[in-house]
Parts: sequence; structure tokens; C-alpha cells
Amino acid sequence: MTETPTPPSRGPLDKLKGKAKEVAGSALGNQDLATEGRLEQDAAAMSDEARRQAAEAEQAEAQAEVEGAVRSNAVEAERLEAERVEAAEQARIEQERERTEAQAEAVQERREAQVEQQADRERQTAAGETIDAVADRAEAEQEAARLDAQARAARNTAHFLDADPSA
Repeated sequence: MTETPTPPSRGPLDKLKGKAKEVAGSALGNQDLATEGRLEQDAAAMSDEARRQAAEAEQAEAQAEVEGAVRSNAVEAERLEAERVEAAEQARIEQERERTEAQAEAVQERREAQVEQQADRERQTAAGETIDAVADRAEAEQEAARLDAQARAARNTAHFLDADPSA
């Protein structure tokens, strides 16, 4: 708020002094004194008006400053609210990103577990097939040994029959 110079006070005393000069000048027939009295009254009235206008101007300026401060505060409040909203949105986005990453990790872990389970099943199947193959081979070897024994017995019988002249 700027300070405007206030005219010097020409209060009620100056008005009264001017009125007295005007009345005295009229009564004495001294036009100059009467005019001077009217001029002093007018000067006092103008001084009062100038002070009133200066006070109104100061009040208007103060009101304008208050309104400016209110507008400035409102703008700042809006800016702060926008920052708060943006921060909340960023936090929501970050939470969503973390949730999405956690879901993706869970899906990946499930897939890896499924792959491992499938590999375990395949290993178990292979192990079972190996056991079956070993059992089949042992059975085949037993059958081969039995057939070998039969063949030896048959050779021995044939040899015996070939060697026996009475037969």
C-alpha cells in the first residue's frame, strides 16, 4: 500500500474561523474579509473532502491487497491440490505397477513349477521305463539261459544217442 500525502488538517476550527471572518466582513462591509472567510471555509471543506477521498483510496487499496492475497491464496491452494492429486495418482500408478509385477512373477513361478513337475513326471516315466527295460532284459536273459540249458541238454542227448550203438 502506497502512502499518499494527506493534506494538512483544516478541521472545524478553520471552518469556524472562516465563518467568523465572513460574518465580520459582511457586518463591517469589508468584502475582502468576507471573501477571505468564504475561501477559508471552502479550503477547510476541500481539505475535509481530500482527507475523505484519501481515506477511501487507502481503504480501496487495502481491499484490493486483501482480494489479491485471497486470489493468490486460492491459486496456491489449487496448485497444492493439483500436486496432491498428482502425487496420489503417481502412488496409485506405482501400486498398480507393483501389483502387476507381483502377478507376473506369480505366473512365472507357476509356469516354472509346472515345467519342473512335467520334468519330474518325465523323469519318473523314464525311470519306470528303464526299470521295465531292465526287468525285460533280465527276463530275456533268463529265457536265454533256459534255452541255452535246453540246447545243451539236447546236444548232450544227441551226443549220447550218436555214441550209443544200440540205439
